[in-house]
Amino acid sequence: MTGPERVERQLQGILEDLAVPRRPEYLDDLHRQLAATRQRPAWTLPERWLPMTEYAIRSVPAPRLPLRAIGAVLLIAAILLAAIVVVGSRTRIPPPFGPAGNGLITWALDGDIFVGDPVGGTVRRVAATDDLDRNPVFSRDGTHIAFLRQVPAEAGQFDLVVMRADGNAAKELTAVSISMPRAVEWAPDGASLLVNESDGDLARYFVDGSPTQPMLEGVSLEPDAFRPPDGAQILYEREDDLGALYVMNADGSLPRQLFGPGTSSCACSLAGPARWSPDGRSVAFSVDTNHAEGARMSVLDVATGGLRQLATEEGVWIENDPAWSPDGTRLAFNRWQQVAAGTWLVRPIGMVALAGGAVTPIGIGPASEGALIEWSPDGSMILSLPGTLSEAFTWSPGAPGTIARPTLIDLAAGTTRQLDWSVGSISSWQRVPR
Repeated sequence: MTGPERVERQLQGILEDLAVPRRPEYLDDLHRQLAATRQRPAWTLPERWLPMTEYAIRSVPAPRLPLRAIGAVLLIAAILLAAIVVVGSRTRIPPPFGPAGNGLITWALDGDIFVGDPVGGTVRRVAATDDLDRNPVFSRDGTHIAFLRQVPAEAGQFDLVVMRADGNAAKELTAVSISMPRAVEWAPDGASLLVNESDGDLARYFVDGSPTQPMLEGVSLEPDAFRPPDGAQILYEREDDLGALYVMNADGSLPRQLFGPGTSSCACSLAGPARWSPDGRSVAFSVDTNHAEGARMSVLDVATGGLRQLATEEGVWIENDPAWSPDGTRLAFNRWQQVAAGTWLVRPIGMVALAGGAVTPIGIGPASEGALIEWSPDGSMILSLPGTLSEAFTWSPGAPGTIARPTLIDLAAGTTRQLDWSVGSISSWQRVPR
């Protein structure tokens, strides 16, 4: 192997030759040629004749991004997006007073709580236990149902129970059982309920479990007792001042007489339940001026104390149990007409405009005790049940109780139909967003 050895012996000389700088042989010839060539005349150059700014390519300055403005826009967009997400995730609820959408109807039967769709006719049980439950009432926002649960082995004693509208999350609010109440009323905000026991005691029960608040003794709570639009006052009667109507603040303070035989402009007295108008400016109730002339539906202006009779028919009538339309323009009530001395006949539910005038009969004639009247939340229909369902009796297996089918009166169409449901208690119509 002699090849690599010969290259190694010659390598030093090759590197020395490459390291010596050399001048190209053609460089001298190139200098002589350039020296003999004349420079280009100045007049052939365009910049000597014309301003070259017209020909130059101008750079267009890029606008600076307004970083602060962009940041503000992005921040606002993020806030709006978050608000949309939060609002969209919240459950919409209707206002506590005034017109609302029509939801389900709830009632009790055979000790269980049911809800039904009056349009589709579907029915389902939402509280089915071994306990005996009755008298369900929807909260004014339609999200919960309150009802009474009989205490086992204690006839006439009940617990107050609240559950979601779908029947879940039921809980008892009463630490001590109560007697069958005269009334159970939801507060407008749904945070509490007023319970008026059969002995006249009135107390507030809180949904969050806060201690019960005793309020008054010897009173009768009016239906829909909280004054619209905010529930700031409560309407009631006193057992020691029959024929008078009272009001107090929602916390039980400042009770005062609103109407009574001694303070009214007429020689008259309260002759039945009283109800606030949906705007809270008026109260409707039956007024007895002379027992021989019956009792007529009237409206009291709370601000002025003015009282006026609504119906104008001749004859002797007893008009009672007022129910306001959700928009406050009409009143529906029970009516009995005297056809002979000592003889009274029940008539169909009457409806009259707030301005007063002729009464329009609606639906079929109810039972002799009259009807339980409930407007649909949107004001287009009235649900009618026999008045005997409001009686306070203790239900037990095998006990004879009133069982009825609700009557639905469509006011626009002028039609009446019975729902295919068996009902064994008062009912309540759910308010939902429109």
